[in-house]
Amino acid sequence: MKQFFKHPTVITVAKVIISAALLSGLIYYIDVEAVLVSLSNANIIYLSAGLALAIIQVIIHLYRWRYLLHLISKDITHREAYTSFFVGFMAGFFTPAQLGEFAGRIASHPTVNKSHIVGITLIDKIYWAALTFVIGGTGLVVFIADYYPEYWNPLYRYAVTFVLGIIIVIFLYPEKIKELLQLLPEKVRRHRFYEIIQVIENEFHNRNAWMFFSITGLLYGVILLEYYFLVNAFGTVAFGDAMMCAASVFFVKAVILPISFGDLGIRESAAVFFFEGTGTAAAVAFNASIVMSLANVIIPTAIGALLVTSVKRQ
Repeated sequence: MKQFFKHPTVITVAKVIISAALLSGLIYYIDVEAVLVSLSNANIIYLSAGLALAIIQVIIHLYRWRYLLHLISKDITHREAYTSFFVGFMAGFFTPAQLGEFAGRIASHPTVNKSHIVGITLIDKIYWAALTFVIGGTGLVVFIADYYPEYWNPLYRYAVTFVLGIIIVIFLYPEKIKELLQLLPEKVRRHRFYEIIQVIENEFHNRNAWMFFSITGLLYGVILLEYYFLVNAFGTVAFGDAMMCAASVFFVKAVILPISFGDLGIRESAAVFFFEGTGTAAAVAFNASIVMSLANVIIPTAIGALLVTSVKRQ
């Protein structure tokens, strides 16, 4: 029975059911008519601006991945980098915790050391997680302090600032962490799995960290701005409130277990909760999040599915 629940097909079906249940429950809570009215009254200018930013954020995503690939292989072409990004994205969409992204990227570069691909993918994910905690955590703190002051103590501000500051320093100066790796026993460092860490240890220096942290920060800024335009396409939300709520949504999405496809339903539920807290209609938050999921998750996944055939021919 335990093996049954671990079967990929069972997991896939369960995630489809969870996504459908979450979205159906949200629509029932919001009211279908309110959702349709919000869609029909969409501001085309704001909607177009949001979709344009969706394209820009994909371009930055591609540049981030190409930057990491060039750390381990200067011969990789733009086309190969873009193919591995989309194929990895597609594979991650259908697997728990997006673990399939590793396999998708490895399969896209059969001539590159697998450990090296895993190593730079770890860098990719770790830095995204770090920015999520820094930006998303800040947004969540501001939201709680403003809208749930009974649960907030001013002293928490110092603890949060300290933790976020430590995260920033660690990720801007990774060579300090590398000094600790030198203390590991030689037996550990000779293990074949340590090759993954060696990529980070040998190829990723402070200057790369500053560059990659900046690119990731820019990407996060574009995505939050995209959220702002999409929300205002269906309603009216102040810039500060939109940034705060969008950041909080990404933080919550990051800490919740991956129980649905591409976080469908989770993102929308979190958006309704946070934006409703600022007085925004639930239908507005729901529609903005659905459009964002379509532009940022579903379309890249579809592109990856189309490119899988080119990977299989390699």
